[in-house]
Amino acid sequence: MGRKYYDEFTKETIDKMAQSISDMTYCYEKTLVPKKHYKELLEKDIIEMASQEINIEYSLLKPYYDMINAMIKENRKYFIKALLIHELKLKYSSMDSLNLSALTSTWNYIEDNKIKTVISDTIVNAFNSFKSSTFKDNSKETN
Repeated sequence: MGRKYYDEFTKETIDKMAQSISDMTYCYEKTLVPKKHYKELLEKDIIEMASQEINIEYSLLKPYYDMINAMIKENRKYFIKALLIHELKLKYSSMDSLNLSALTSTWNYIEDNKIKTVISDTIVNAFNSFKSSTFKDNSKETN
């Protein structure tokens, strides 16, 4: 098996790596990104890079979170019904009285039983498990 570009790339200095990445980026639709940009990224600590990704994702999630909060405050019933239509993959354009009646009965069930979330226990448990295992992994690194 022949050597790959990656094999040589990993032996380069940060400066040469940055130039190589810049060159590869330019080869894609002549997109020009200065070597300096890649050099700065390559020199960052992994923890710093991860925190930037978290900040970017947090910023991208914020408008969705705010929109959902506003819809829930405006009318939780219709928000939940719309969410159910989406999650149950019902076609809104072809909703009929049977589906609307089932949605109303589901909403009444949620209200009567004072159910706080429509996320399944499986999803909640998975989230808590991932959160717990991430915490354990991070605490091992600090010890």
